[in-house]
Amino acid sequence: MRKLNHTLFFVEGNPSFPDCDAAMLGVAFDKTASYGKGSAKGPGAILNASHHLEAEQALTGKTLQIGIHNMGIIEPKTSQEMIAEIEKRAKRAIEAKKFFILLGGEHSIVNGLLGAIPKDVSFINFDAHLDLREEWTGGRLSFGCVAKRIFDAGFKQQWVGVRDQIGEEEIELVSEKGFADKIFYCPTQPRGFYEKHGFQGWMKEENCLCAGTANEKQIQAILNGSSERVWINIDIDCIDSRELHGTGTPMPFGLKLESLNELLFRIASEKEVVGFNLVELMPNEKDLNSETIAAIICYNILSWKFNK
Repeated sequence: MRKLNHTLFFVEGNPSFPDCDAAMLGVAFDKTASYGKGSAKGPGAILNASHHLEAEQALTGKTLQIGIHNMGIIEPKTSQEMIAEIEKRAKRAIEAKKFFILLGGEHSIVNGLLGAIPKDVSFINFDAHLDLREEWTGGRLSFGCVAKRIFDAGFKQQWVGVRDQIGEEEIELVSEKGFADKIFYCPTQPRGFYEKHGFQGWMKEENCLCAGTANEKQIQAILNGSSERVWINIDIDCIDSRELHGTGTPMPFGLKLESLNELLFRIASEKEVVGFNLVELMPNEKDLNSETIAAIICYNILSWKFNK
């Protein structure tokens, strides 16, 4: 196909769906957010930040040549409407073998992907939280239940960047299902705390990302633990809140940005990535740092995916 010369998410000259390499959908939805609200403005902020990035790839000086069809930003009123709208568009893109990008909005928008993604695709979740509760803030479609819904839908999944302060209900589920080896934690306590108290059965010492950084052995374990085809599920709060402030549920002691970048590079380089979502960005007009980081993460994944 004819490659189009444009910057990331460039709206003018938006390529038609048949001519695109990738399709992007924004979802302005934060109805179930229980702490900081404002992630509904995330998609627009990421698109705006992307227009201010250099289009040239690192070291090469060559413009990233990807035709991205912008499906626009939808504003659903209910969770049910949101799920139906996302599933319709995601299914169209994935069945046409288009790389799919979903921008939020709160994390519950991932529920809209579950009826569109093939079951041989596994999820790699970058998140500060497990999101394995059965219900949260009064509903099963809440942002705090996303991974439980992924699990219920029959997908394999892993977690990277989860802090070790998690709920009792989630601990019981991890123990019952025996997938502690799929969770890579960021320790929130000083080293002496763990030396004194030891590690619980639901927490693998070898999976602890000390100082928010994954070593080579842990990176290999993450790669080996996923299917050949993967979906990258990024909640921006996986990043240490001392580095990124713009999220509704900020958590310190998280992933370092450099380590997240390395992990995403390895996944995009060594796996078949079907698509990715980036959620929970809460933009701040007085501090453009967070949305710029989000736009660069999107740009990097696209660069690695289409220039292997």
